Formats: sequence, C-alpha cells, structure tokens
Amino acid sequence: MSGSTYNDGYNDGKNLAQWIEREVSPGLPYLVEIPVLVKDDKEQWKEFEDSHHTVKPAVRGLDYWKGWVDGVYTNTGGLESGFYWNLEYPWQVADGIVYEEDIASLSEKILGWGQEFIWIPYVHEGISWEHTDIKTLDGYFTRMFAQSGYYFGKTAKLETWFTNFKEFRDDKFDNLYMEMECDGKVNPANRNVTQETAEKHKSWACDYVQYAKNFPHRAYYFGTDVENLRLVKEQCPNYI
Repeated sequence: MSGSTYNDGYNDGKNLAQWIEREVSPGLPYLVEIPVLVKDDKEQWKEFEDSHHTVKPAVRGLDYWKGWVDGVYTNTGGLESGFYWNLEYPWQVADGIVYEEDIASLSEKILGWGQEFIWIPYVHEGISWEHTDIKTLDGYFTRMFAQSGYYFGKTAKLETWFTNFKEFRDDKFDNLYMEMECDGKVNPANRNVTQETAEKHKSWACDYVQYAKNFPHRAYYFGTDVENLRLVKEQCPNYI
C-alpha cells in the first residue's frame, strides 16, 4: 500500500479490486476490507499498551479510506456487496485511534450505495460490553459481530459469555451478532495436527452452534482455508 491521500487510497483500492475480479472471480457476494492502520503488528500494539495508550497506532486517515472505497466500488462487479472495517480493537474511538465522525462519513458513503458496512470487534471474557465502542458506533454499521475468542482460549465459558452478550444485545442492539471461530487445527492433514487435536478443536467450534442457532446472521473466522468450515460442518451440520 502507498501513502495517505485520496488518490493513494483510490489507486490501492482499484488495484485490489481489479486483482479480485481477474484472479479470484468470486461466485458469491463478498465484502472488501478497509485497511484502517498503516501497519498492524504486535510491536506497535505493545508500544501502545506500554505507553498507557499515549503512543497510538498510526492510521491511514479519512482521505485514504474514502479513496479506497471509491477505488474498490468503481472497479468491481455486482457481487461486491460492501466493506469490512478491519480494526477489531473494541475501544478504537474511546482511545482516540480513530474518530467517530470519520466512521460516520464512511458509513454515509457506503450505505448510500445500498451496500453493507460490517465491524467484528473482539469482546473476550472480562471485557465490559458497556465500555466498548459498540454503543457509540452501532448506528454506522449494517451489522456487527462480536468475537468471543472461546475457540482460542480467550473466553473460558461460552455459556457465560453468551448470557452477557444477549443481555447487552437485547438492549436495542438488534444488529449485533456472533462470530463463529475455527482454524487449521480442525484438520488432521495439517502439519503438527493430530487426530486427537483436530477432534478437540472441532468440538470447541461446534459449541458455538447452540448459541448462534436462532440468529439470522453469522460471521465466520476460519483461518485461510475454507476446508476448515467443511470439516466442522461434518461434525455439526448446523455450523453453517
């Protein structure tokens, strides 16, 4: 990716869109992510924490983001159905990393095209729902999906997490849903994954089903291989 101007964003979005159309040729509706940060690595987040949130991760900025969505939108076909705000940090506005008015401006543009605008923040065990940016940003996104991190051990009891999620959601947040989670550890054909490990991880992935079954929308994290979803679905058919 290039600099921070509108033209930089437009050209980067255009290049990605043309690559998607040429190399991927998706057969289903798809979303394109908006790259929020200049870089997203562990070192800058450690510096952010160590500085007590005074040294903030650098963002690309509204001009770049507007150029990016224009570049994508004008260079893709009819199956491109919207955008995914790729910063998962749940206090990004509260901690001054991004501005609410910037997200509002992007939302107006994207929703004005009749497209979707999605956010998937993490809300692991121990995080107060009330103190995340979900309440602040609720009106700007078509749908939001909360990451529990249960599959990855960041939430110990999915039942307790879901109880808190539902209590918060029922307080007027009917566009808030759950993210389902799995990765390559469900596949015993992968390196360093035994059959026992795969079965254990598929079981954890299947635990989500009983809580998500009554919701009309779900997001899925599955690593980099869609085969992971198929393997989990074999064990619990309602996963997808």
